[in-house]
Amino acid sequence: MNLSASWSLTSAELRTFSSGVTFIVVCLMLFMAYRLYARNKRSGYRKLILSIGFSVLQQLYQIALAFGLIPQKSLLALADNVLYAITFILLNFAVFELYHKSRPRTQAWYYSLIGITLAISAGAVFTGQQPLSELWQPAALQSPVLDGFLVALCPLFALMFAPHIGQPRRYLLALIVSFALHLSRMLGRYIYPDATVYESIEALLTIAFFILLFMLLFDRVVELLNTAYRSAITDGLTHLFNRRFFTGQLERALKSGHTVGVIFCDIDNFKKLNDEQGHHQADQVLRQVAAILTEETEGSGLAGRYGGEELVAFALGSGAAAAAADRIRARIEKETIVTASIGYSQTDLGIPADTLIRQADEAMYHSKNTGKNRVTDYAAMSHAG
Repeated sequence: MNLSASWSLTSAELRTFSSGVTFIVVCLMLFMAYRLYARNKRSGYRKLILSIGFSVLQQLYQIALAFGLIPQKSLLALADNVLYAITFILLNFAVFELYHKSRPRTQAWYYSLIGITLAISAGAVFTGQQPLSELWQPAALQSPVLDGFLVALCPLFALMFAPHIGQPRRYLLALIVSFALHLSRMLGRYIYPDATVYESIEALLTIAFFILLFMLLFDRVVELLNTAYRSAITDGLTHLFNRRFFTGQLERALKSGHTVGVIFCDIDNFKKLNDEQGHHQADQVLRQVAAILTEETEGSGLAGRYGGEELVAFALGSGAAAAAADRIRARIEKETIVTASIGYSQTDLGIPADTLIRQADEAMYHSKNTGKNRVTDYAAMSHAG
């Protein structure tokens, strides 16, 4: 059964369709790769742009060939095959470098495979049966060694890269599709040259391969953008929200009209802990306290790092901040080697975020100056004063 007939397309029309769809997909990939490179000029992103750029050129060549815009020449056909092989190698190394920086051993593999590709191509030109004088003639100059090399690269890349990237299943599926693509190309060129079904299979698998690569790249771009955004709004040590983001979210909560309470927490004798037990132990304690604040405000607010050993949080709802502050103090005393002085202030009057934080800060200092390891309500402190 002729596969192309079932689609009501000839094999040539199907190849043209495949090149058109693939061209659109690789253009989208090129845009994403450029955006990545614009944000972070890593060598891996340059390699990705180069490989996708080569793919664009190759698809343009196939489209131009299909519409008769350029002649079918032996040398051009071989150059297209060589460009395809180099692009395939570049793409796989670029995918790996989306997750890891280039290493000397990886670079050695990269240059070795490119060198082998060029050597095989030179061998096809200078040791083939076609005289050099006929390289510009309308005939197909093919290299079964190069096509076999591409088939062998698929399991090699599966072993080299799949265990080390973030989307191993999708990457393996892309390599399986690529393996089937290269195998069908060899069958159609050298074993069953009169069977057009292999050309149709090759055309459809090309689309599938680049769609899988597009999905892999898209997910990685989203992941990198989320990571970049997260690092811009959080503290690297405690993973709490930073002061700027916390204040902005508090302003939004206040403008929403909800009753909001701010909690200000300062670890007691933190400098002494730092001096006597070292930065590592102090950082560990800070992370433990930060985790407690996060857990006790989860679902009703959020926590942040205000600076140094000063941590803040806010909670929505009447009495929520007072209850959370008591639980936080008790858990810090029970679960860590330190205690904490805590103050909180609650309002439903829509006062600015900075004012509410300052009130909670004053309440915290009252706790610290009256014995530490206690909770102070700003409103009760003000009335008592």
